[in-house]
Amino acid sequence: MIAKLQPNRVRRTYLGGGRIDAFTGGSRSCATETDAQERVPPECGADAQERVPPECGADAQERVPPMPMPEDWMASTTTAFNGTFEIEGEGLGRLEDGRLVKDVVGTLPILVKLLDSDERLVIQAHPTVPCARRLFNSPVGKTECWYFLPGTAPDACVYLGFKPGITREKWEAAFWGGSRSCATAAETAAPHADAQERVPPVGGADAQERVPPVGGADAQERVPPLLSFLHRIPVAAGDFVFVDGGMPHAIGGGCFMIELQEPSDLMVVAERVTPSGRRIPDAKMHGGVGWEKMFEVYEYEGLTYEEVCARYVRWAGGSRSCATAAETAAPHADAQERVPPVKQILGPELTDKFEMWRVAGGGMLSLPRDRAVAVVTEGAGEVNGLAVKKGDRLLVFDERRFDVSGSATLVACA
Repeated sequence: MIAKLQPNRVRRTYLGGGRIDAFTGGSRSCATETDAQERVPPECGADAQERVPPECGADAQERVPPMPMPEDWMASTTTAFNGTFEIEGEGLGRLEDGRLVKDVVGTLPILVKLLDSDERLVIQAHPTVPCARRLFNSPVGKTECWYFLPGTAPDACVYLGFKPGITREKWEAAFWGGSRSCATAAETAAPHADAQERVPPVGGADAQERVPPVGGADAQERVPPLLSFLHRIPVAAGDFVFVDGGMPHAIGGGCFMIELQEPSDLMVVAERVTPSGRRIPDAKMHGGVGWEKMFEVYEYEGLTYEEVCARYVRWAGGSRSCATAAETAAPHADAQERVPPVKQILGPELTDKFEMWRVAGGGMLSLPRDRAVAVVTEGAGEVNGLAVKKGDRLLVFDERRFDVSGSATLVACA
């Protein structure tokens, strides 16, 4: 069975979603509006208004800003977690006929998303499987990978992996306010000594020591530059990046991608405020495991820029060097034309959790598993006789072969 999927936009704390609208031919969701005075409209979740906690006050409905919807979770059997104002069943995908994917095929072993960032995402990390079992009582972690689509901005980048010399002690110290020695070890400017004094306390009178700082729109500029602990890597359409569980990372603004991952929404977040000024709820920051245990999610392996690129980055066409972190060469316009009808983007050399392929018209793919998710990235044609066009999202169940015809190109994940 190959079936088309309904759009399945999911709320996140970062701005974006316009590239998904253009890609799928849809219209911008109301929840992507940034006017903080608007109420969350009913169509963004039938019970969203009812889930504002009573302790927020009688007028809380008027003060809750709408959340952006910069992701589409394709064929998802995973529920989303935003840390506050939860909507029951958010994240669960549906077939075009309205049936829940999980009711048709059970639990999928992968989660595939379209992701569009209009701003940099906050620094975060996801657990490995052993860490997920120990801290989150989950059988799966959240190793993930990113395949960048046309529409990705020319200056787009991601931040990936600790630089050499970063230890848990240094990372914790920077998170809680930092020290001159910590900043020096990370090759950063020394943090302001009075950073804690210039941001308001959060979480009660005695919480200042164990709650990360928060302030106005420029609060992130007044605390240690955590981002400089990570490597900045330029990316472009056709590039691929793999992110191991435990690896700190942040997706930069202007990225449009297919994200393939383990089926969970587990994470810890290292920044209190997004670049656009949206505050991250405490529960989203520590993932429900608490402020102390959240640091156990990170893997403190320091790598050089060259090591990160060699291990985790695959450039489009294999043409770009990782020689310098400042490199921002544009992708070759004919990179996609030089690949065969079927190209494996991710195979077992990096992980045993999932695989990814690009299949162009005239190509045939034999799947290693009987359940897969695909998205048509270019053109129009047929997949096993089903008419498809750019932007269509597909669920594959009990079929092991893809025959793609016409001008259609798709990315398949299994």
